[in-house]
Amino acid sequence: MIAAMKLRHAAALAVVALALYACAAPRARRVPPPPPSPLDKAILRTARRYLPEESSGLPAPVDCSDFVRRVFRAHGVRLPRTAAAMSRLGRPVASSRDLRMADLLFFSGRSGGRRVGHVAIYVGNGIFIHQANPGEGVRMESLYNDYYRRRYLKARRVVD
Repeated sequence: MIAAMKLRHAAALAVVALALYACAAPRARRVPPPPPSPLDKAILRTARRYLPEESSGLPAPVDCSDFVRRVFRAHGVRLPRTAAAMSRLGRPVASSRDLRMADLLFFSGRSGGRRVGHVAIYVGNGIFIHQANPGEGVRMESLYNDYYRRRYLKARRVVD
């Protein structure tokens, strides 16, 4: 009986010691993303030229994927025609905290679900630029807006 109590006591001490060690172990520091590349910055400059307040005289994009294609094509990056096809390119971005300028963001359409129906370009600080609806023009939005937060599906990095 005494041996069993000593064994339980030793096991409890081992668990406490392990817990204390885990608490005292240094935590991995989050590595900040690298600064935007010249290409990333150029892509965003081109995307901003489509904003109505820029009145650059650029022809209005037909839809969100047409907007993204035009912006990237201006810098020699060829993308497919649809948002769904674009969503299969590049490398996945694991978390929204890892987003970088010029990453592509994918959202479900108006009806929701898991099917890609919309694409946008990430600007930074939770902001993206996109062609929301045909005829409404290009605009910037917050990723934290309830409408887009609920429909966010994933992000892909197509330029490095």
